[in-house]
Amino acid sequence: MLKSKLASIAAAAALSFGVMGSAHSAVVINAGNYKITLDNFDLGTNGYGTAAGVKCTTVDECDAAAANPALSGSSYDTMGIFNVARIEDKNGNTIFSPGNPIYGGKYLTGVFGGLTDSYAEVTCSPVTGCSTTTLSTGGVWALYENNSEWDATQGSGVGVWDPASLTYPGITGGTLWLEGVFGKGLIENQPDSTYYSNFGPTLSGTGTAYLDITGGDAFDMFKPAGYTPAFTDDNGGEHDMYLTTSFDDRSGSASNLCTVPATGTVPASGCWTVKSTTQITGVISEVPEPGTMALAGLALLGAGLASRRRKS
Repeated sequence: MLKSKLASIAAAAALSFGVMGSAHSAVVINAGNYKITLDNFDLGTNGYGTAAGVKCTTVDECDAAAANPALSGSSYDTMGIFNVARIEDKNGNTIFSPGNPIYGGKYLTGVFGGLTDSYAEVTCSPVTGCSTTTLSTGGVWALYENNSEWDATQGSGVGVWDPASLTYPGITGGTLWLEGVFGKGLIENQPDSTYYSNFGPTLSGTGTAYLDITGGDAFDMFKPAGYTPAFTDDNGGEHDMYLTTSFDDRSGSASNLCTVPATGTVPASGCWTVKSTTQITGVISEVPEPGTMALAGLALLGAGLASRRRKS
């Protein structure tokens, strides 16, 4: 009975979403809304202090103001690794889950970085304490198809994580499935803003961003011919995806995911700052089939001939 049920699920998935078993296609999604859920480990700048006020309004000022920049000598203030926990359609049906044989047994894991803080402000309350708000500029991301799950325990230290080339062992060696940038114009009257973040004294917080797709094996699936961007920001820019994230290091588990040297000590630069869960939403435009387009063309032609006869 279980075997029959699994066979039915596989057949339904293949018919509905074109799941393919090739090495380069974990899943294929047809037109419609989709939601991608990610699990992340992030390295980020958070040391802007507990005194209320605006701390910086440019990248250089923020680099100077931060007591603990993400990486020494680097203005890459937010970076990390992630895996796709699931992809769902508009009805909440799962159309991808990691390692599931229905989707080829593949894993979708990725890296992101290049986000530089350009604004930071601390606000304080006698009840809830102080929280930090930051705006960032720049930012790139890349998603790879792999045969195995990520290994976040390798940590984020230099030698494992390369912030310049965004490489990470076990992730970036796979097939590039999708890549892109953080979209500019997130905040009204801030055309270069790409990421908003707010966090409290326990590093519990939230973030938002728009994402734009620029390449990868799945590019044509997410942006087919005739595609229309799904989101418009407050500055009038159009974007492919919208990202919301919630992060937390209250349990301390993220800080324990570090590379432990032979001496038994853990270098601060090798630890993840927070663990997070992210949701990305988007819409794949429905492109008319050639037959539909031909019918539409005939209808327009007929309308033109009718108008011409009336004028005659």
